Amino acid sequence: MRRHTITTAVVGLTAALTLAGCSSSEPADTQDTSSSASPGSAADFNQADVTYAQGMTMHHQQAVDMSDTVLDKDGLDPEVARLARDIKDAQGPEIRTMEGWLEDWGHPMDHGGHGSASGDEGHMDGMVSAEDIRALERADGATASRLFLDQMIEHHEGAVDMAKQHRKDGHNPEALQLSEDVITDQQAEITEMRQMRKTL
Repeated sequence: MRRHTITTAVVGLTAALTLAGCSSSEPADTQDTSSSASPGSAADFNQADVTYAQGMTMHHQQAVDMSDTVLDKDGLDPEVARLARDIKDAQGPEIRTMEGWLEDWGHPMDHGGHGSASGDEGHMDGMVSAEDIRALERADGATASRLFLDQMIEHHEGAVDMAKQHRKDGHNPEALQLSEDVITDQQAEITEMRQMRKTL
């Protein structure tokens, strides 16, 4: 009789513990969220992603600044003006996206030193030198149209090289998708700019 009572108690205790375990939930700060983490989360990137986002943010910003420079010109070729607006429309939002990633990853951009079209980062792929930027700023509309295409072709080629390298080394899915988009879009623009340049 006593053995039956003990066995019944053990079974009951085991069932209670099992039910308690099923109904309880881990505290939010101890749950494993790695499998459901968003692509831009701190748990889903590597140093190559950080380096790429920082470098491409500066690279894009120079392209936007160059576009602003030529759009202020009188006598700019209409197709060059359209291209400059397209570049701003595409790369401005990408800059904000990459800056958001870097904030999430704990590596924010230094806004005191990045983003100018001065050419100080000329060691980066395709970045336009300070001297060439000054030439673009001084040029009249017709000359600026040609300079802009020449400089932006090289600039885009550098961006494509950076994106291809990131496709090899990066980890973050959203950043890798951006790199793929950069390769596709900017190679298409390079082809377009080379064709435009033949007529100027």
